[in-house]
Parts: sequence; structure tokens; C-alpha cells
Amino acid sequence: MSKNFGDYGALVPQNMNEMMMQVLIAGDISGSMYHFINSVNACINRFKSDVCKDPKAARCVETAVLAFNDDVKVIQDWRPITQMEPVELKSSGGTDMKAALEKSLEMIIDRNHLCADNGIELKQSYMILITDGKCEDITEIANKIKQRSADKKMKLWVLAVEGYDKKTIATLTDGVRVWELADKESIDYSEFFDFMAVSVKAVSTSAPDARVHVRHKIGDPSQGSTMKVPDLDKWLND
Repeated sequence: MSKNFGDYGALVPQNMNEMMMQVLIAGDISGSMYHFINSVNACINRFKSDVCKDPKAARCVETAVLAFNDDVKVIQDWRPITQMEPVELKSSGGTDMKAALEKSLEMIIDRNHLCADNGIELKQSYMILITDGKCEDITEIANKIKQRSADKKMKLWVLAVEGYDKKTIATLTDGVRVWELADKESIDYSEFFDFMAVSVKAVSTSAPDARVHVRHKIGDPSQGSTMKVPDLDKWLND
């Protein structure tokens, strides 16, 4: 017997006959994010409007937002991106990244299973982690995330904010799909979220198993890019 979406506190998918794509944003709101949090808020809110400019993507993308410091808080449970509400994250406290990653993966897996139980086909989910922090030991959860990525069920993208611990992020990602600013004085993360919006639209509307190509200038210093990033096409299709 199929489970009921209403049993979980999340919203029902907007178009259950479409292939769905889940995008979860996990934002670090520890005290050290104080100088960056306004930029992160603005970029997350614009991400919604940018994705919704594509009618097909707007029909098949779902989002969830959680925030973490000493605790993990689900700011918005799963919902169609058209019903994503503006975020206004505030910074304080420490950084429990391990708990945030565990909760993020749990939410993605539960939503994937719920959709599958109701006959909804799925694209690879995105987990977007925004952090300047570190964690003592994330080996176990990192292995689970990397295995799910290897199984082509999800992709993790990391926006590494100034001051982040490279050892922690390397454990989690092996250096794949990690973005950082080339200009350490900047707090403008719009390029990262611009690419997230463009890639979500491309992936969510592409044919199953199709190779995705996104035209971009991100990571090209000659084009005035502020981000340090290698081959985005490879990251999209590996």
C-alpha cells in the first residue's frame, strides 16, 4: 500500500506524472557565518525565482531547506519549488555538520522512497551544503553520501565559505564539486547559485541518462569570475 504524502508534514508533489528532482539546501548558520549570511539568504531566495523561470523545471523540482549550528532545524520541508518560501537565516552558535549531513541524507532518501512508492520517477537529487566549518569525524556519513553518489542517486555540491576546513570537506567530497571564492575579500556567492539554478533547470528537464551541458563562464578569470572551479561539465555528468 502506498504511503501518504500528508503523513510526513511535507507537501504533495505538484505534478506526480512528471519525473521529479529533489534539491535540498543545508545552510550553516553558526556564528562564524555572520558576515556571509545575508548574501546566502539573498542567493537562496533568487535561486527559487531563477529555477521557476523555466515552466517545466518549475513543475518537477522539489526543494527542502535546513539550517544548522549546534542544532539542525528543518526550515522548510519538501515542497514544489513554486511554493518555496523566502528564507531569512540568522547566524549564531557552533557547527554540528555531522548531524546536518545525516539529517539531509535521511530527508533525501525518505522523499525518494516516498515518491518511488507512489510511482513517481526520479532524477538524481541535489544536496547543496553551504558551510565555513569543520567536523571532528564525518567518515561514516561521508561514505554513505559518496556511495549514493556512486550509485547515481544524488550529487553533493559544496559552497565552501572563507575559513572552511579543507580536511573536513576533502573527507566528504574527495575534492569533487567544491566551490570557493577566488577573491577572499568577497562575500558574493551569486555565481554559485546562478550555476545551481542553471544546472537544476538543465538536469530536471533533460531526457533520462542524457549528457547535460551548461554554457557558462564561471571559473574563468578572464571573464571576471570570482569562483575557483574546474570542469563543470564533468562534474554534472560523472
